[in-house]
Amino acid sequence: MGQRRLTRTVVVLVLVALLAGVLAAGAAVAWTVRRQGEHVATATVMLHPLEGNAYSPGGRGDDLVNLETEAQVLRSDAMARAVLDRLGERGEPSALLADVEVTVPPNTQLLQITAHGPDDRAAVARASAFAEGYLQFRRSRTESAVYERSARLEELVHQREDERNAALKRLDRLPQTAPERTLIEQQVQEVVVQISSLRTQLAAAQAISLDPGQVVSPGQPVARGPWADPVRAGSAAGGLAFAVVLAVAVVRTGRRLPRTVRGLEELTDITDAGPVPLGVLTTPIRAGGDVIARMRSVVLTVGSDRPPVVAIAVPGEGAAASFAPLVEALARARFEVVTVDLLRTADVVAMTELVLQEAVVDDVLVEDGAFRWRLRPSAGTGAGERTDFADLAASAEMRRSLADLAKRTDIVLVRSPGLTSPVGRALVAAVTAVVVELHPGRSTRAEIEDVVGEAERVGAQVVGIVEVEP
Repeated sequence: MGQRRLTRTVVVLVLVALLAGVLAAGAAVAWTVRRQGEHVATATVMLHPLEGNAYSPGGRGDDLVNLETEAQVLRSDAMARAVLDRLGERGEPSALLADVEVTVPPNTQLLQITAHGPDDRAAVARASAFAEGYLQFRRSRTESAVYERSARLEELVHQREDERNAALKRLDRLPQTAPERTLIEQQVQEVVVQISSLRTQLAAAQAISLDPGQVVSPGQPVARGPWADPVRAGSAAGGLAFAVVLAVAVVRTGRRLPRTVRGLEELTDITDAGPVPLGVLTTPIRAGGDVIARMRSVVLTVGSDRPPVVAIAVPGEGAAASFAPLVEALARARFEVVTVDLLRTADVVAMTELVLQEAVVDDVLVEDGAFRWRLRPSAGTGAGERTDFADLAASAEMRRSLADLAKRTDIVLVRSPGLTSPVGRALVAAVTAVVVELHPGRSTRAEIEDVVGEAERVGAQVVGIVEVEP
């Protein structure tokens, strides 16, 4: 992957993450501004089991499932009307209940009341009014149940006492020897036992506790917390969204991006199998350096029976930076060198003429200094580069034309477009050897492996890999 493509990818990822951060920050600010207009208060009530209520006085905390019923009763219309009367407010019970929530903490005998209001004072008043009003409601409900039961028992006691008194009067009127006395005495005993049982029940009913519970936590406003500040909440949400989206995008994109090579040390398995690691060049590259001298030695040893044709190119996109210094080093060593720079339009047009046999070597080859030769289009040829040069580069005539150039010199040095381009791939089959120029952070391992594999397939040779640091 080229540096420009990598840069574009990074820019896009940053922009996407930045957009996500801005949207998250805006949403957080809007939410906190809205929350600033809300005022919330809570109150907590502990309920005691009472006569006539929804759960068993002997139940444990985890058995008091009917506390949910108490919570629903607390949010009833009747309670809402009582609270409105207690607060002296006007309005519909349904509107008030919309601002009240009741929850039952697990395994407790507590009801937690949350009330909203136009301000903190109103919210606290509503929460306290619901807590105190519900306790009063529970007490009155129990008192009513106890009163009804006591009244019924007292009525039964009076009835049985009247029956007893009537039976005693009948006994008084009968002689002692009357046979009816035994039956009436038995009836009197039964009524007395019933009266005793009813009095016991009445005493138990009147002894029932009327304590409905207590307010554990009176109404108090709920603190908004540190994230109620729009600036703080917006900054945190925006930063978090930016980091999360960027991290996810980098991870997902990193899985798709080819693995770039950071240096020759990562290619030891490839260089051990054939290509020579030539060293590291640092720009600006000087022709008299040790690495260039090593490159010169490697390319001169290619081929024993005829002058070699050596291509220098990067494995992906870009131009080889070591081409010109290597040409100068060969000329200084008094080796005749023909340069074919396929990144120049003039050289491409001249090679096109040779391949199409529109010109011969003498027509396009000109001297470019001591021991140096270059190409130029022949006179009278129309200017311009052909669009089908990749097809021409893959032809047998391309190999013949380069071989004809090699007959006039000691070495033909070709600067090729990237070896993964159509022209670059075609040129591998037309040259004797290839020197790969590695650009750390831009060249990928897959590209280098493709070049080595293609050279083996077509019978060429990758003789060396040189690293160029910017």
